[in-house]
Amino acid sequence: MTLVYFLIQPWKASVASTLEPLRSLYQTGLENGDNEYAAWAITIHCHYSYLAGHSLEKLATKIAHYRASVSQLQQHAASNYLGIYQQVLLNLLGDGDHSNNSDQCDQLEGEAYSEAKMLPIQLAASDRTGLCYTYLNKGILAYLFSRPQAAQQHFDHALCYSSGISSSQWMPALLFYDSLSCLAIGNIQQLPRVIVNQEQLKTWARLAPMNHLHRWHLVEAERCRLSGEKAIAIDHYDQAIALAQANEFVQEEALANEIAAQFYLLWGKGRIAQSYLIDAYYGYSQWGEKAKIADLERRYPMLLAAILQGPQQNLSSTDTILAYANTTHTSTNTTSAADAIDLTTLLHTSQVLSSEMELDGLLSTLLEAVIQNAGAEKCILLMPKSEENQLEAEWVIEALAELDQPPVLLTSQPIKPGKEVPLSLINQVKHTCEPTIVFNAAVHASLAVDPYVLRHQPKSILCAPILSQGKLIAILYLENNLTIGAFTGNRVEVLNLICTQAAISLENARLYHQTQCALSDLKNSHIQLVQNEKMSALGNLVAGIAHEINNPVNFLKGNLKPALSYVKDLLGVLDLVLNDEPREMILEEMEEINFAFVQEDLLSLLHSMTFGISRISDISNSLRTFSRADTDYKVAFNLHEGLDSTLLILKHRLSAGESCPPIEVVKNYGELPNIFCFAGQLNQVFMNLVANAIDAIEEHNQQRSLAEVINNPSRIVITTALADSQWVTIRVTDNGPGMDADVQARVFDHLFTTKPVGKGTGLGLAIAYAIVVEKHGGTLTVDSEVGKGTVFEITLPVEH
Repeated sequence: MTLVYFLIQPWKASVASTLEPLRSLYQTGLENGDNEYAAWAITIHCHYSYLAGHSLEKLATKIAHYRASVSQLQQHAASNYLGIYQQVLLNLLGDGDHSNNSDQCDQLEGEAYSEAKMLPIQLAASDRTGLCYTYLNKGILAYLFSRPQAAQQHFDHALCYSSGISSSQWMPALLFYDSLSCLAIGNIQQLPRVIVNQEQLKTWARLAPMNHLHRWHLVEAERCRLSGEKAIAIDHYDQAIALAQANEFVQEEALANEIAAQFYLLWGKGRIAQSYLIDAYYGYSQWGEKAKIADLERRYPMLLAAILQGPQQNLSSTDTILAYANTTHTSTNTTSAADAIDLTTLLHTSQVLSSEMELDGLLSTLLEAVIQNAGAEKCILLMPKSEENQLEAEWVIEALAELDQPPVLLTSQPIKPGKEVPLSLINQVKHTCEPTIVFNAAVHASLAVDPYVLRHQPKSILCAPILSQGKLIAILYLENNLTIGAFTGNRVEVLNLICTQAAISLENARLYHQTQCALSDLKNSHIQLVQNEKMSALGNLVAGIAHEINNPVNFLKGNLKPALSYVKDLLGVLDLVLNDEPREMILEEMEEINFAFVQEDLLSLLHSMTFGISRISDISNSLRTFSRADTDYKVAFNLHEGLDSTLLILKHRLSAGESCPPIEVVKNYGELPNIFCFAGQLNQVFMNLVANAIDAIEEHNQQRSLAEVINNPSRIVITTALADSQWVTIRVTDNGPGMDADVQARVFDHLFTTKPVGKGTGLGLAIAYAIVVEKHGGTLTVDSEVGKGTVFEITLPVEH
C-alpha cells in the first residue's frame, strides 16, 4: 500500500490526499513489526508534506522527530533521505551553515546533512535516488535565491540520476524547476528542452490538474515573456497564481507572484510589480521561508517599504463607527472628508439613505455608497437575527457587495466559519463595539490564523460597528485585496458620515418593517375571515339546502309505500304462476289487483323515484363543487359548473315567498374553455355577487307593492363570454335599486357595507376583489345606476 500512495495515487489525486494514509501505514508497520515498511511510509509522508506546502517550521520539527525514530529502527537509507530534506528546510528557515550567504545558499551543509560527506558515499554506492534528491534540492535552492546558472548545473546532475525518482512526484518538480531556470537564464538554445519538459507536464496536468496545472501555466508565462508575448504571459501568470492558491500550494503561489513581479519590473510597471511582490512576501511568510523573506527585503527594499514601514493608526470613538486620526509618515498635512470626496455626492448619498424606508432598498443603497467611497473591494453587512440581546443573538449576513457588481441581498444567511468573513474579527467587534482597522491581515497577530484569512488572504480590512443611541444594530465588514493600508483616515471619515445616516435609516426601516408586518398580519386576518365568511355563509344556507333535499326525499318516501304494495301484489301473481295454479285462478287474481294499472303505475313510480335520486345527487355534487378545497397551484375548472352550483345552493332564496314572486335567473352562457384558477375561491366570488344581488332585490321589493313587483319582475342575469383567446368575462346583472357614485367608489373597500348591523361584515366584496385581482390577475368592476340596477363584471385570464 505504501507504493500505491507513493507512486500511483498522486498521479490522479492531490498530493495532500496521500499524507494521512501514509502516516497510518507508518503506524501499521510499527504495530506489525515491519520496520522497513514503516520507515519508508513516513519518509514519503514527510517528502510529500514538503511538496504540498506545509509549514516549514512545523515540518522541520516533524522530520527531526521521525528521522530519530527511523534511525532507531536501523533504517539508514530512509534516515539519510530524511536528512537531506531536513537540511533543505533548515536552509530555507535560515538555519543552514550558509543560509545568510546568497552565493552559497544551495550548499547543503549543517546539523542534519553534509553534502561534502554524503555525496562521495552516495556516488560510491550508486545511490541514484539519494543523488537525485541532493542535486534536485540544491537546484531548487539556487533558483529560489536568483542563481539560475548554478541551478541549471545542479538540475543537469539531477537529470542524470532521475531514474531514481522517475515514478514519484519529485519528477514533475524537477522538470518544473529545470524549465524555470532555463528560462530565467534566457538562453534561446534551451527552449527545446523547456518544450519537452512542458509536454510532459501537460500530460501530467491532464491526469492530476490539482498538482501540476499551475506549474505548466507558470512555465508558459515565462516562455511567453521570453518571446515578447506580454498579454499571453499575463494571463498565464494569473492562472498559475490562482490555481496554486486554489490547490493550496502556498510556496508555488508565492513563487508565481515573485516571478510575475519581476516580469512587471522589467516592463517598467513598478506599481503593479509592487502588488505581486507583496503577495509573494506574504506567501513566503505563510510558508515560513525566513531566508527567502530576508532575500526579498535585501533585493526589493523600496517596493516592500509600504509593509516594512507601515503607519500605525490610532482609533477614537464616535456614535456610529470609530474613525481614526490620520497619521502618515509621508505627510504632516491633514485632509478633511470634504476633500476626500465630492460634497455633492456625500449629500446625495445621505438624502438617498434617508429616503429609503424599505430595508432591502436601504441595504443596497448603503453598500453601494460604501463600495464607491470607502476604498473597499468587498463589503458585507451583518445584523442580529433577533432584536433582543444582540450579544447572544445569532448574527447573519443580510447583504454583500463587490466592486463593479450590484449588491446582493442574502436574506439572513448564516455565517459559516472560513467562508464569508473572519469570524474572530466579527466576534471581537460585536463584543467591544469598537472598530478594527487591519493594515495587513496576513501578518496580523490574531487574524493570521483565522480560517477565512488563511483561505482567502485578504490584505486590508475594516470592521466597524453601526450604533444607534449606543445600541449595536449592525456590523459593516470591508475588505480590499489589492492594497495594504487601503482604509486611510480620510476614507474612514467618509464612512463615518455615511454610517451616521445609515444608523438612523436602519432604525427607521426597522420601525417601518414592524408597521408593515402588523399591516400584513391584519391582512392575513382578513384572509382568514374570507374562509370564515365562506363557511359561515355555507352554514346559513344549510336550511335552504335541507329544504331542497327534503323535497325529493319526501317524494321518494311518498312513492315507496304504493310501490311496495304493487310489488307485493305482483309477487303474489308470480307465486301462482310458479306453483302451476290453474289459468283461471291466475287471471282472477290479476283482475282483482288490476294488473294492467299496477304494471303501468309501478314503472311511473320507479321513474319518478329515479328523478328524485338524481335531484339529490345534483345537489350533493353542487355542494361539493362549491366547497372544494383549493390546492397550492391553479387547476383547470369549468366556470359554468361553479356558477350552477352557486345558483343551486341559493335556489331557496330565489324561489317565491309568501308575499313576493320568485326571482328569475337568466343564464346567457357562452362557449368557454376550462380556465386554470383557484376554483374554490372563484366559487366564493360567485356566491358573494349573486347573494348580494338577491339581498339588493329583496331590499328593493320591500319598498314596492306586489303589483309593482309583478309588473316589473325581479331578475338576475348571468352572462359569460370569451372576450378573446386569452380572457373570459362573467357579468352578474340585477334590476335592484342600484348604487350612487359614492357607494360605487367605496364598494370594494375593507369593512365598508351599506347593510344593517348584523347583516353585513363589509368584507365580502373586498375579499372578492382580492381573489379576482391579486390571486388571479383579473379585474372586478361595478357599474350601477340608481333605480335601474347594478352590473358586476369579472375578467379572468384563461392561462392555458
